[in-house]
Amino acid sequence: MSAAGLSIVVTNWNGRALLERFLPSVIDAAHAFEAACGQPTEVLVADDASTDDSESWLRTRWPAVHFHSDARQQGFAPTANRGVRAARFSLAYLVNNDVALTATTLLPLAAHLRHANVFAATGNAYDFATGVLRGAGQRGRFRRGFLGVHSRFFVPSPPVQMQPLITLYATGGSSLFDRDTFLSLGGFEEMLAPYGWEDVELSLRAWKQGFEVRYEPRSAIWHQFSSTIGSQVSRQRATAVYDRNRLLTHWLHLDTYGQEAAHALGVSVKLLSRPFLGRMEYWEAFAQALALWDTVQARRAEWRKKQQHTLAEVLRKIDQQMSRPEVRPLDAFSAPIRPYAGSETFSSVEAEPERTP
Repeated sequence: MSAAGLSIVVTNWNGRALLERFLPSVIDAAHAFEAACGQPTEVLVADDASTDDSESWLRTRWPAVHFHSDARQQGFAPTANRGVRAARFSLAYLVNNDVALTATTLLPLAAHLRHANVFAATGNAYDFATGVLRGAGQRGRFRRGFLGVHSRFFVPSPPVQMQPLITLYATGGSSLFDRDTFLSLGGFEEMLAPYGWEDVELSLRAWKQGFEVRYEPRSAIWHQFSSTIGSQVSRQRATAVYDRNRLLTHWLHLDTYGQEAAHALGVSVKLLSRPFLGRMEYWEAFAQALALWDTVQARRAEWRKKQQHTLAEVLRKIDQQMSRPEVRPLDAFSAPIRPYAGSETFSSVEAEPERTP
């Protein structure tokens, strides 16, 4: 069992400039957490074989930050898994190198992980450039053969005492995980490397095995979106990878013959229609996913031995909380704006008292 404390794992690939900009806020947040609750903290950079000067800059500027790299580039899932394995403490906060934290980011999340059945907790994600709320709680909807994961909700004015909210998944770019549960589940599925859907898939796996993923509206980060993949990978290439991983996640987690039949029809429509739109990358994605069919079936057989809930049950449970009066759907019209203002103090956020759901 991991020792009590907090490990912050920053994933990095050729991100020296991003680390220079955002890492100070991460270190400040770690110090604030340690001061507030008296538990030890550490900051690790899990590096994906960077070819820039990330390592030399870190060793010079932040020698207390642990640096873990690999000789071969493998993508997000293997890199994040390696970082969590290297972490020493029971709470593991995974964060991208293009994310700014404040002193109030971590403590509200940690309160949720006092409960043994909570796997992860995630908060609000604001756009660093505009301050617009772009990430919050996540609903899931199965329509036309596909699971939609971008229907969001938020709480405009969180009350001091609030019943916990659950969410479909905890983003791999800014969420707190129970390290021991993360490792016992097997971490992010590495067949989804280099990027995309790994956080959705792991969260579904946790939900179906009886754990919860929670949304905490009193925790916030500011994300400079798409500053790594978006700046270094073509849109066509990124789309093909995301489509492949979306297919793999469906094949891993659809439970019923009805879901599978609807999905097969939806995939067939996409395969037939995409060439007329000049988008052959969907065929590439399908071929790459199909090549992993045997691995997918082995994973399904392994995980079904531990399954306690179906996908439909998970979606229904999350949807039930939309009737709560404090919850609002998040869209372009309702999204609040909160510009990044640097460090905040803990005086505005109280630790959540321990309670059972």
